[in-house]
Amino acid sequence: MSSVVEDVCELLDSYNGRDKVVRLACYTCKLYGCLRGEQAWQTAGSRLSGARLMLRLFDDIPMIRHTYNYGLGKHESTKIAAVLGVLANIVDQTFLPVEKACWLHEVGVLRLSAPAASRLEVLSTVLWAASLYISLIQTARAMRHTWWRRDCLRAGAARRQLDARLWLQGGAAAKLALDLVHAGSCLPRGWLWGARLAPAHVAAAASLSSLAGIALYFARKRLIK
Repeated sequence: MSSVVEDVCELLDSYNGRDKVVRLACYTCKLYGCLRGEQAWQTAGSRLSGARLMLRLFDDIPMIRHTYNYGLGKHESTKIAAVLGVLANIVDQTFLPVEKACWLHEVGVLRLSAPAASRLEVLSTVLWAASLYISLIQTARAMRHTWWRRDCLRAGAARRQLDARLWLQGGAAAKLALDLVHAGSCLPRGWLWGARLAPAHVAAAASLSSLAGIALYFARKRLIK
């Protein structure tokens, strides 16, 4: 039991770990509220989502540092991997100020017309979906590379490590696919599958993704040595 408590405390002690837990609480509240038809639970989920947004308001400097350190991806093994990495950084770096602008409009600091605010909100969602799509491509490429390396090895400790890594990459790909379903559902009607899924279905996809994120966190600690 003490080991489990230590693992949970370690998860909660980090920014990314706590964000995973808050995200799970956020979407399970929304899912429960949708299934039971209780607005109070959906409001609780929205408040938790707002708390995550507040913390993201300060992510610019760490993201700038990451983008600077990554540069043009010269350390990557292929040009395609470098291009995907640079593109992902550009999208993520752009998303943060756009999301801030949406929040500033929501609280009344930034005054925009209704059409401009709507376009800004759509742009934020498009950038979110684009980031997920690029990450999914990167994960699929990593899975293919791991599979090739695995096929070159006979049974043994090294191959078991690659098997574990392959399972983790597959779980990450499934999580990204769920997140992409969520992001696409937030787009306006006529864009991908925007507004076509019921709120309960969207909350279920986001809850499963959040649960997968926490499961992957603990699985990495157990499987990758």
